[in-house]
Amino acid sequence: MAEKIDITEPLSLYIVSEQAGQLPPAIRERAKIHILDTLGAMVSGSQLKPGKIAIDFVRTQGAPPDATIVATDLRSSPILAALANAMTAHADETDDAHFPTVTHPGSVVLPSALAVAETERRSGADLIAAVVLGYDVMCRINKGFDRGWMGKRGLHAGSLCAVFGAAAAASRLLGASAEQVRHALALAATQASGVNTWRQDPEHIDKALCFSGAPARNGVTAALMARAGFTGTATVFEGEENFFKAFSEDSHPEEAVKELGSRYEIVDTSIKKYPAGQPIQATLEGYFTLVEQHRLSSRRIQKIVVRLPETQARTINNRHMPDVNCQYMLAVAMLDGKIDFQNSHDFERMRDPRVLELKKRVELVADPELTRIFPAARSAIVEVTTVDGGQFKVLVDRMPGAPYNPLSAGELEKKFLSLTVPVLGEQRSRSVAETVHDLEGLADIATLTTLLGR
Repeated sequence: MAEKIDITEPLSLYIVSEQAGQLPPAIRERAKIHILDTLGAMVSGSQLKPGKIAIDFVRTQGAPPDATIVATDLRSSPILAALANAMTAHADETDDAHFPTVTHPGSVVLPSALAVAETERRSGADLIAAVVLGYDVMCRINKGFDRGWMGKRGLHAGSLCAVFGAAAAASRLLGASAEQVRHALALAATQASGVNTWRQDPEHIDKALCFSGAPARNGVTAALMARAGFTGTATVFEGEENFFKAFSEDSHPEEAVKELGSRYEIVDTSIKKYPAGQPIQATLEGYFTLVEQHRLSSRRIQKIVVRLPETQARTINNRHMPDVNCQYMLAVAMLDGKIDFQNSHDFERMRDPRVLELKKRVELVADPELTRIFPAARSAIVEVTTVDGGQFKVLVDRMPGAPYNPLSAGELEKKFLSLTVPVLGEQRSRSVAETVHDLEGLADIATLTTLLGR
């Protein structure tokens, strides 16, 4: 355990400070890209089982119609809107991913911020500041833990720490005082939870709840409780009994406030090019690169060997979900010549005899050298052997969408439209994209949320 230092007070003061709202132009632009990307995940995720279950649950709760449930005609309380929209945002694997902590901040922070911003009639600029703040708080607190130690004990650090990002974003949009924020952080800690049992759920529902739905709901709840007068300890991160001590043997609490206001965690967050799990992004890029360079067709391909870091290879090795199953994704890529939302989420097609036959051509290997440089680099080596003896190989060490190789605004908009047009229609989808592009000028975030409803 690191030497005791003051964390709660400086963090609370920063959350309510003018400094947190004075973002460099490049950070504001980056935030808008992540906001649009997460909205795309929400809209498309509303059509998948985890999203549908969450929406149906909220529909039965009879809450006041204060906040929009994206891609529906339903409105609910900010707490329940945060829950439903967060579960749709992580209903599959299209949402963003923070590289250093291997978490999904967008699917927690934006649903929380959007629900409170709509209820409080806050501006687009307010939403941007709250989203950037939520990423900073969630990811910094996560960095303070020994995540490997926690993982071996079945604890999910991402879920445990995400609640603070939601609470911070919500508190700022509620106009909380520093004292109220300290209470909100303590109340968030009381509600923090997350265990890795989601790995055993074949339908992604528990994962969507653990990664995003529960932290968003509980973080917004904590902020609203603090405003209502609930109190908690003022030293939740450094007291005799504190959050870091409870969940990690070797922790570094100083990470929670390190370089606040001068370095932003959103710049270390990737956006996925393909509607699939993050561990398969470099693999797909490598495959399509070889196909394009060497004009390969599925009929010519005899074998594909994919080399990945050990944890990523394990994550996508013949999994039960199509969009995180390496063998399945490459099989449909060979058959269709593309990866889109439909084929990457087609459970029935996983039993297609043609797909099953092509899956046999794919071999997945945990590569020691790629393991050594993970997670700083999310690299893949893809090797293709053809029926006539040709051998082609590519190393993808600059994964598209990674912090060091970000997608352009145009590439992101193309992805967003591919996810949302089937649900919202082209005109409304383009209107959402245009509104987010000009988000700083939006006086009331309800202008955006109206477009997101049905």
